[in-house]
Amino acid sequence: MSFHNNGIDIGNDKRIDLSRATRWQPDALYLSPQRRQEIDWQSLAQITLASVIQSSSLFYFQSDNIFYQEMSRLLQLHRAKLILALREENCFAIENEMTALLGLGIGLTPTGDDYLSGLSAVLFINGHPANKYRSLFTSVLACARNKTTLLSAITLREAIDQRFRESIHDFIYHALNGEQQNIQQLINEIKKIGSSSGCDMLCGMADAFALTRYDGGNHVNQDCD
Repeated sequence: MSFHNNGIDIGNDKRIDLSRATRWQPDALYLSPQRRQEIDWQSLAQITLASVIQSSSLFYFQSDNIFYQEMSRLLQLHRAKLILALREENCFAIENEMTALLGLGIGLTPTGDDYLSGLSAVLFINGHPANKYRSLFTSVLACARNKTTLLSAITLREAIDQRFRESIHDFIYHALNGEQQNIQQLINEIKKIGSSSGCDMLCGMADAFALTRYDGGNHVNQDCD
């Protein structure tokens, strides 16, 4: 593989032409305290999750393959424990459960990593109260980097830093602005990512929406000791 100013050569007979590509520079996502109170986070979580329960996500594996059944069980177990740790603001448990999810699953970007990418895409929006965990996520990923693939580690790192695909940006942007008329169409675009990566990311985003629910309490608002 060789890189040029206007494209990428792969082997002797393949080329990716970038000569007509333009740079995508979206507006930065931002969540104000007022918008956090106004948005129906629970409804967003339910709509998002409903779209992936009957999907190819390993979180909801339905067949009789024992290997995949066990992997699905572990994914759901550590997913639940991570959400509990975030609700309880337990940094030690957050680190443990994130480490357990890294590399867990199948594909070039394992299921657990894609889930964490979706979770990070919402929790680390500028202005979100969970932003205090960004450095912890970055640190855990750096320490456990060898548990997963290079592509997956890069994808998760970029999601933590709020850099992701246009389809994901559009979905979150519409969610933050209360524009739900085309929300299912935007969800369907994300589901097209990889064989199951988009669905796994949506699982993470659904959980992040539920965590963001504003109830006047202290969830994801206090610093860790």
